[in-house]
Amino acid sequence: MVLKGSVDSFKYINDTNHYGIFILASRDTEDGNIAVTGNVFGLSEGDYIEVTGNEVIHPVYGKQIKMTSFRAIQPTDTDAVIKYLASGALKGIGPKLAVRIFTTFGEKTLEILENEPERLSEVKGISENMARNLAIEYAEKKNMRDAIMFLQQYNISNTLAAKIYERYDEKMYAIVREHPYRIAEDIRGIGFKTVDEIAKSVGIKENSPERIEAGIQHTLLVALEEGHTYLPKEMLKERGSEILAVTPDLVEDGIMNLCLSNKLTFKNPDKVFLKGVYREEAFCAAKLKILKDSFYEKSLSDADKEYLDNKLEKIISGYKFELDDSQKKAIDAGINNGIFLLTGGPGTGKTTIIKALIEFFYDCNKDVVLAAPTGRAAKRMSETTGFEAKTLHRLLEASAVKNDSEEARFARNEDNPLEAEVYIVDEMSMVDVFLFASFLHAVPVGSRVILVGDVNQLPSVGPGNIFRDLLNCGYFKSETLEKIHRQSENSRIILNAHEVNKGICPALDKNGESEDFFFLERSDKRAIFRDVIELMKNRIPAKFKTDMLEIQILAPARKGELGVENMNRVLQNYLNPAEDGKPEIMRGESIFRLGDKVMQVVNNYDMPWICRGFNDITVEKGEGVYNGDIGIVTRINGFDKTITVTFDETREATYSRDDMDELELAYAITIHKSQGSEYPAIIIPILDTPRQLLSRNLFYTAITRATKCVMILGSSEKIKEMVRNDGERKRFTDFSQRLKEVMEV
Repeated sequence: MVLKGSVDSFKYINDTNHYGIFILASRDTEDGNIAVTGNVFGLSEGDYIEVTGNEVIHPVYGKQIKMTSFRAIQPTDTDAVIKYLASGALKGIGPKLAVRIFTTFGEKTLEILENEPERLSEVKGISENMARNLAIEYAEKKNMRDAIMFLQQYNISNTLAAKIYERYDEKMYAIVREHPYRIAEDIRGIGFKTVDEIAKSVGIKENSPERIEAGIQHTLLVALEEGHTYLPKEMLKERGSEILAVTPDLVEDGIMNLCLSNKLTFKNPDKVFLKGVYREEAFCAAKLKILKDSFYEKSLSDADKEYLDNKLEKIISGYKFELDDSQKKAIDAGINNGIFLLTGGPGTGKTTIIKALIEFFYDCNKDVVLAAPTGRAAKRMSETTGFEAKTLHRLLEASAVKNDSEEARFARNEDNPLEAEVYIVDEMSMVDVFLFASFLHAVPVGSRVILVGDVNQLPSVGPGNIFRDLLNCGYFKSETLEKIHRQSENSRIILNAHEVNKGICPALDKNGESEDFFFLERSDKRAIFRDVIELMKNRIPAKFKTDMLEIQILAPARKGELGVENMNRVLQNYLNPAEDGKPEIMRGESIFRLGDKVMQVVNNYDMPWICRGFNDITVEKGEGVYNGDIGIVTRINGFDKTITVTFDETREATYSRDDMDELELAYAITIHKSQGSEYPAIIIPILDTPRQLLSRNLFYTAITRATKCVMILGSSEKIKEMVRNDGERKRFTDFSQRLKEVMEV
């Protein structure tokens, strides 16, 4: 059957496969409207369409149309045209003005709007200027709609279709038909596989140079996501050949062409980089040398050294405990070097060193900046040192690149550098090559840079292994803290973390002898879920005086019954169940409910937030919510379809329906996502963990996130396997070589 009508409202949209349910307002139906189901890609509320489909009877929702296709058409009857004009599709036209327009032009209304828009000024209430603006807006919307409908046949989402049209305008059609691989190169978020399907449909051959070169760049981008900054040429040929389904010699020709066109960098004997990645590694090495050399040029007199030594001795003598030799050496190195690296496990005194250095530099009237890669890491740094710490993004004054809220542009750089004299960056193992380069671009020459972290934790999610490479290269002063200090000696968390780091499995059968580290052998997943719920609701809050939502479940994997995605669905039902009167909102397959614990999963530099004071008065405003920030859903507006999330108990950010894609439930998160954070208590389920995730540094990272309680449930054999496996997945990075090239000139 075929129905004509307007899209009144959407009831459900699955953003993954574009399946949706909407209400079609149509005179072709008995009741004037009917529910329609099917692929709604390219549709918006207010669109007037012709739907082709079959009538079905849903056992719960009754009569529906199962749509097989739709096409955009122009409304013709009076009500339809007026409803379209008044739907908000054109700014400035409300219901009354829509009626006046139709009264003036009748069935020719839309034809006049498209072909003779100047005649709109004949309508009372529309000036010549307004008529011109309406005509421009109508033409833009029509062009956009036509573009979306054109791209729909290539399975491109509405959001990406808008990006394509915005980037190319009317040139889009020629580019799609003749040079589709340019789209993946020019527009973030559109990958090789999508444009490869377009290319096939427009007749581009599998062995065309354009396709092969695009496939090679895609292969290197995938490698970046795995943490590599380059691939060996033979591996690149092998991977590229598999992805493209062409012979390796064609891939090799493509590599050479890309090197000649300056899109790739080839370093002997066999390393192939994306140009931008190589440039960032090389810049970091060169800037570090400049910072190191410029510091040594400022030599101190003996009198100055004695004066500074006395200041330091006064600070250290004020501590209630005695520093060990490695701590004293670390403080001395931090003071007397332009670049200093500090590493050590939990309880070894890294925070003590940072505090001593801050006090020393402040006492010398030097500006000190503290920073960390994530919001939670910066907050923890502030709490442990007593001094303000910022995220690196906030320090560098990040803002979104136009049309892409996930990609950052930093206001601080060589042209607008930072102004402090000392920079202390914590959780350096989390910092990838791109963020480190952005930081170094903004650091003024002559400053001290002190980098702190735990080298045994997981490497950064992004490409590179910056902190480890810096520690291993030998060009910079570093200190490794190993001694566990008095305040940590009774903590099994701390002691077991160090044992794990040495390859020794914790004593899993000693629950009665531990105050903070526990293991429950379980082989049944249902039993694990039952125990987790009991632990979160009752046992851990009672014993450790902590709120249920402060307890964090850390899972090794996203998928599987004990993976993050499934655990969050189950835990939401038990820890924050649906109740009459408790508001909730559905977005795709996700339900967000008042009181839910949620996590921001991408960087959004434009997201506004506020902090409220007495009587709900706004006392602070800002922008930016970052990947890994965890908050609580504190308000749901069913009318506006928005939710408000409060982060760090102070910052409120309000999410529109589209913005909700950036949120996930966070009762359980991956161990990777937990880096840089601390929680009073953690629960780690380990039972059917995939073998590739059974690594020592993953387990070490997990247990070092807790301050009061570690609870592990699952298989002791899996834990032993994790502790035995010290083989870290190899990352292809060449930062050490870039450092060697500049340091040994």
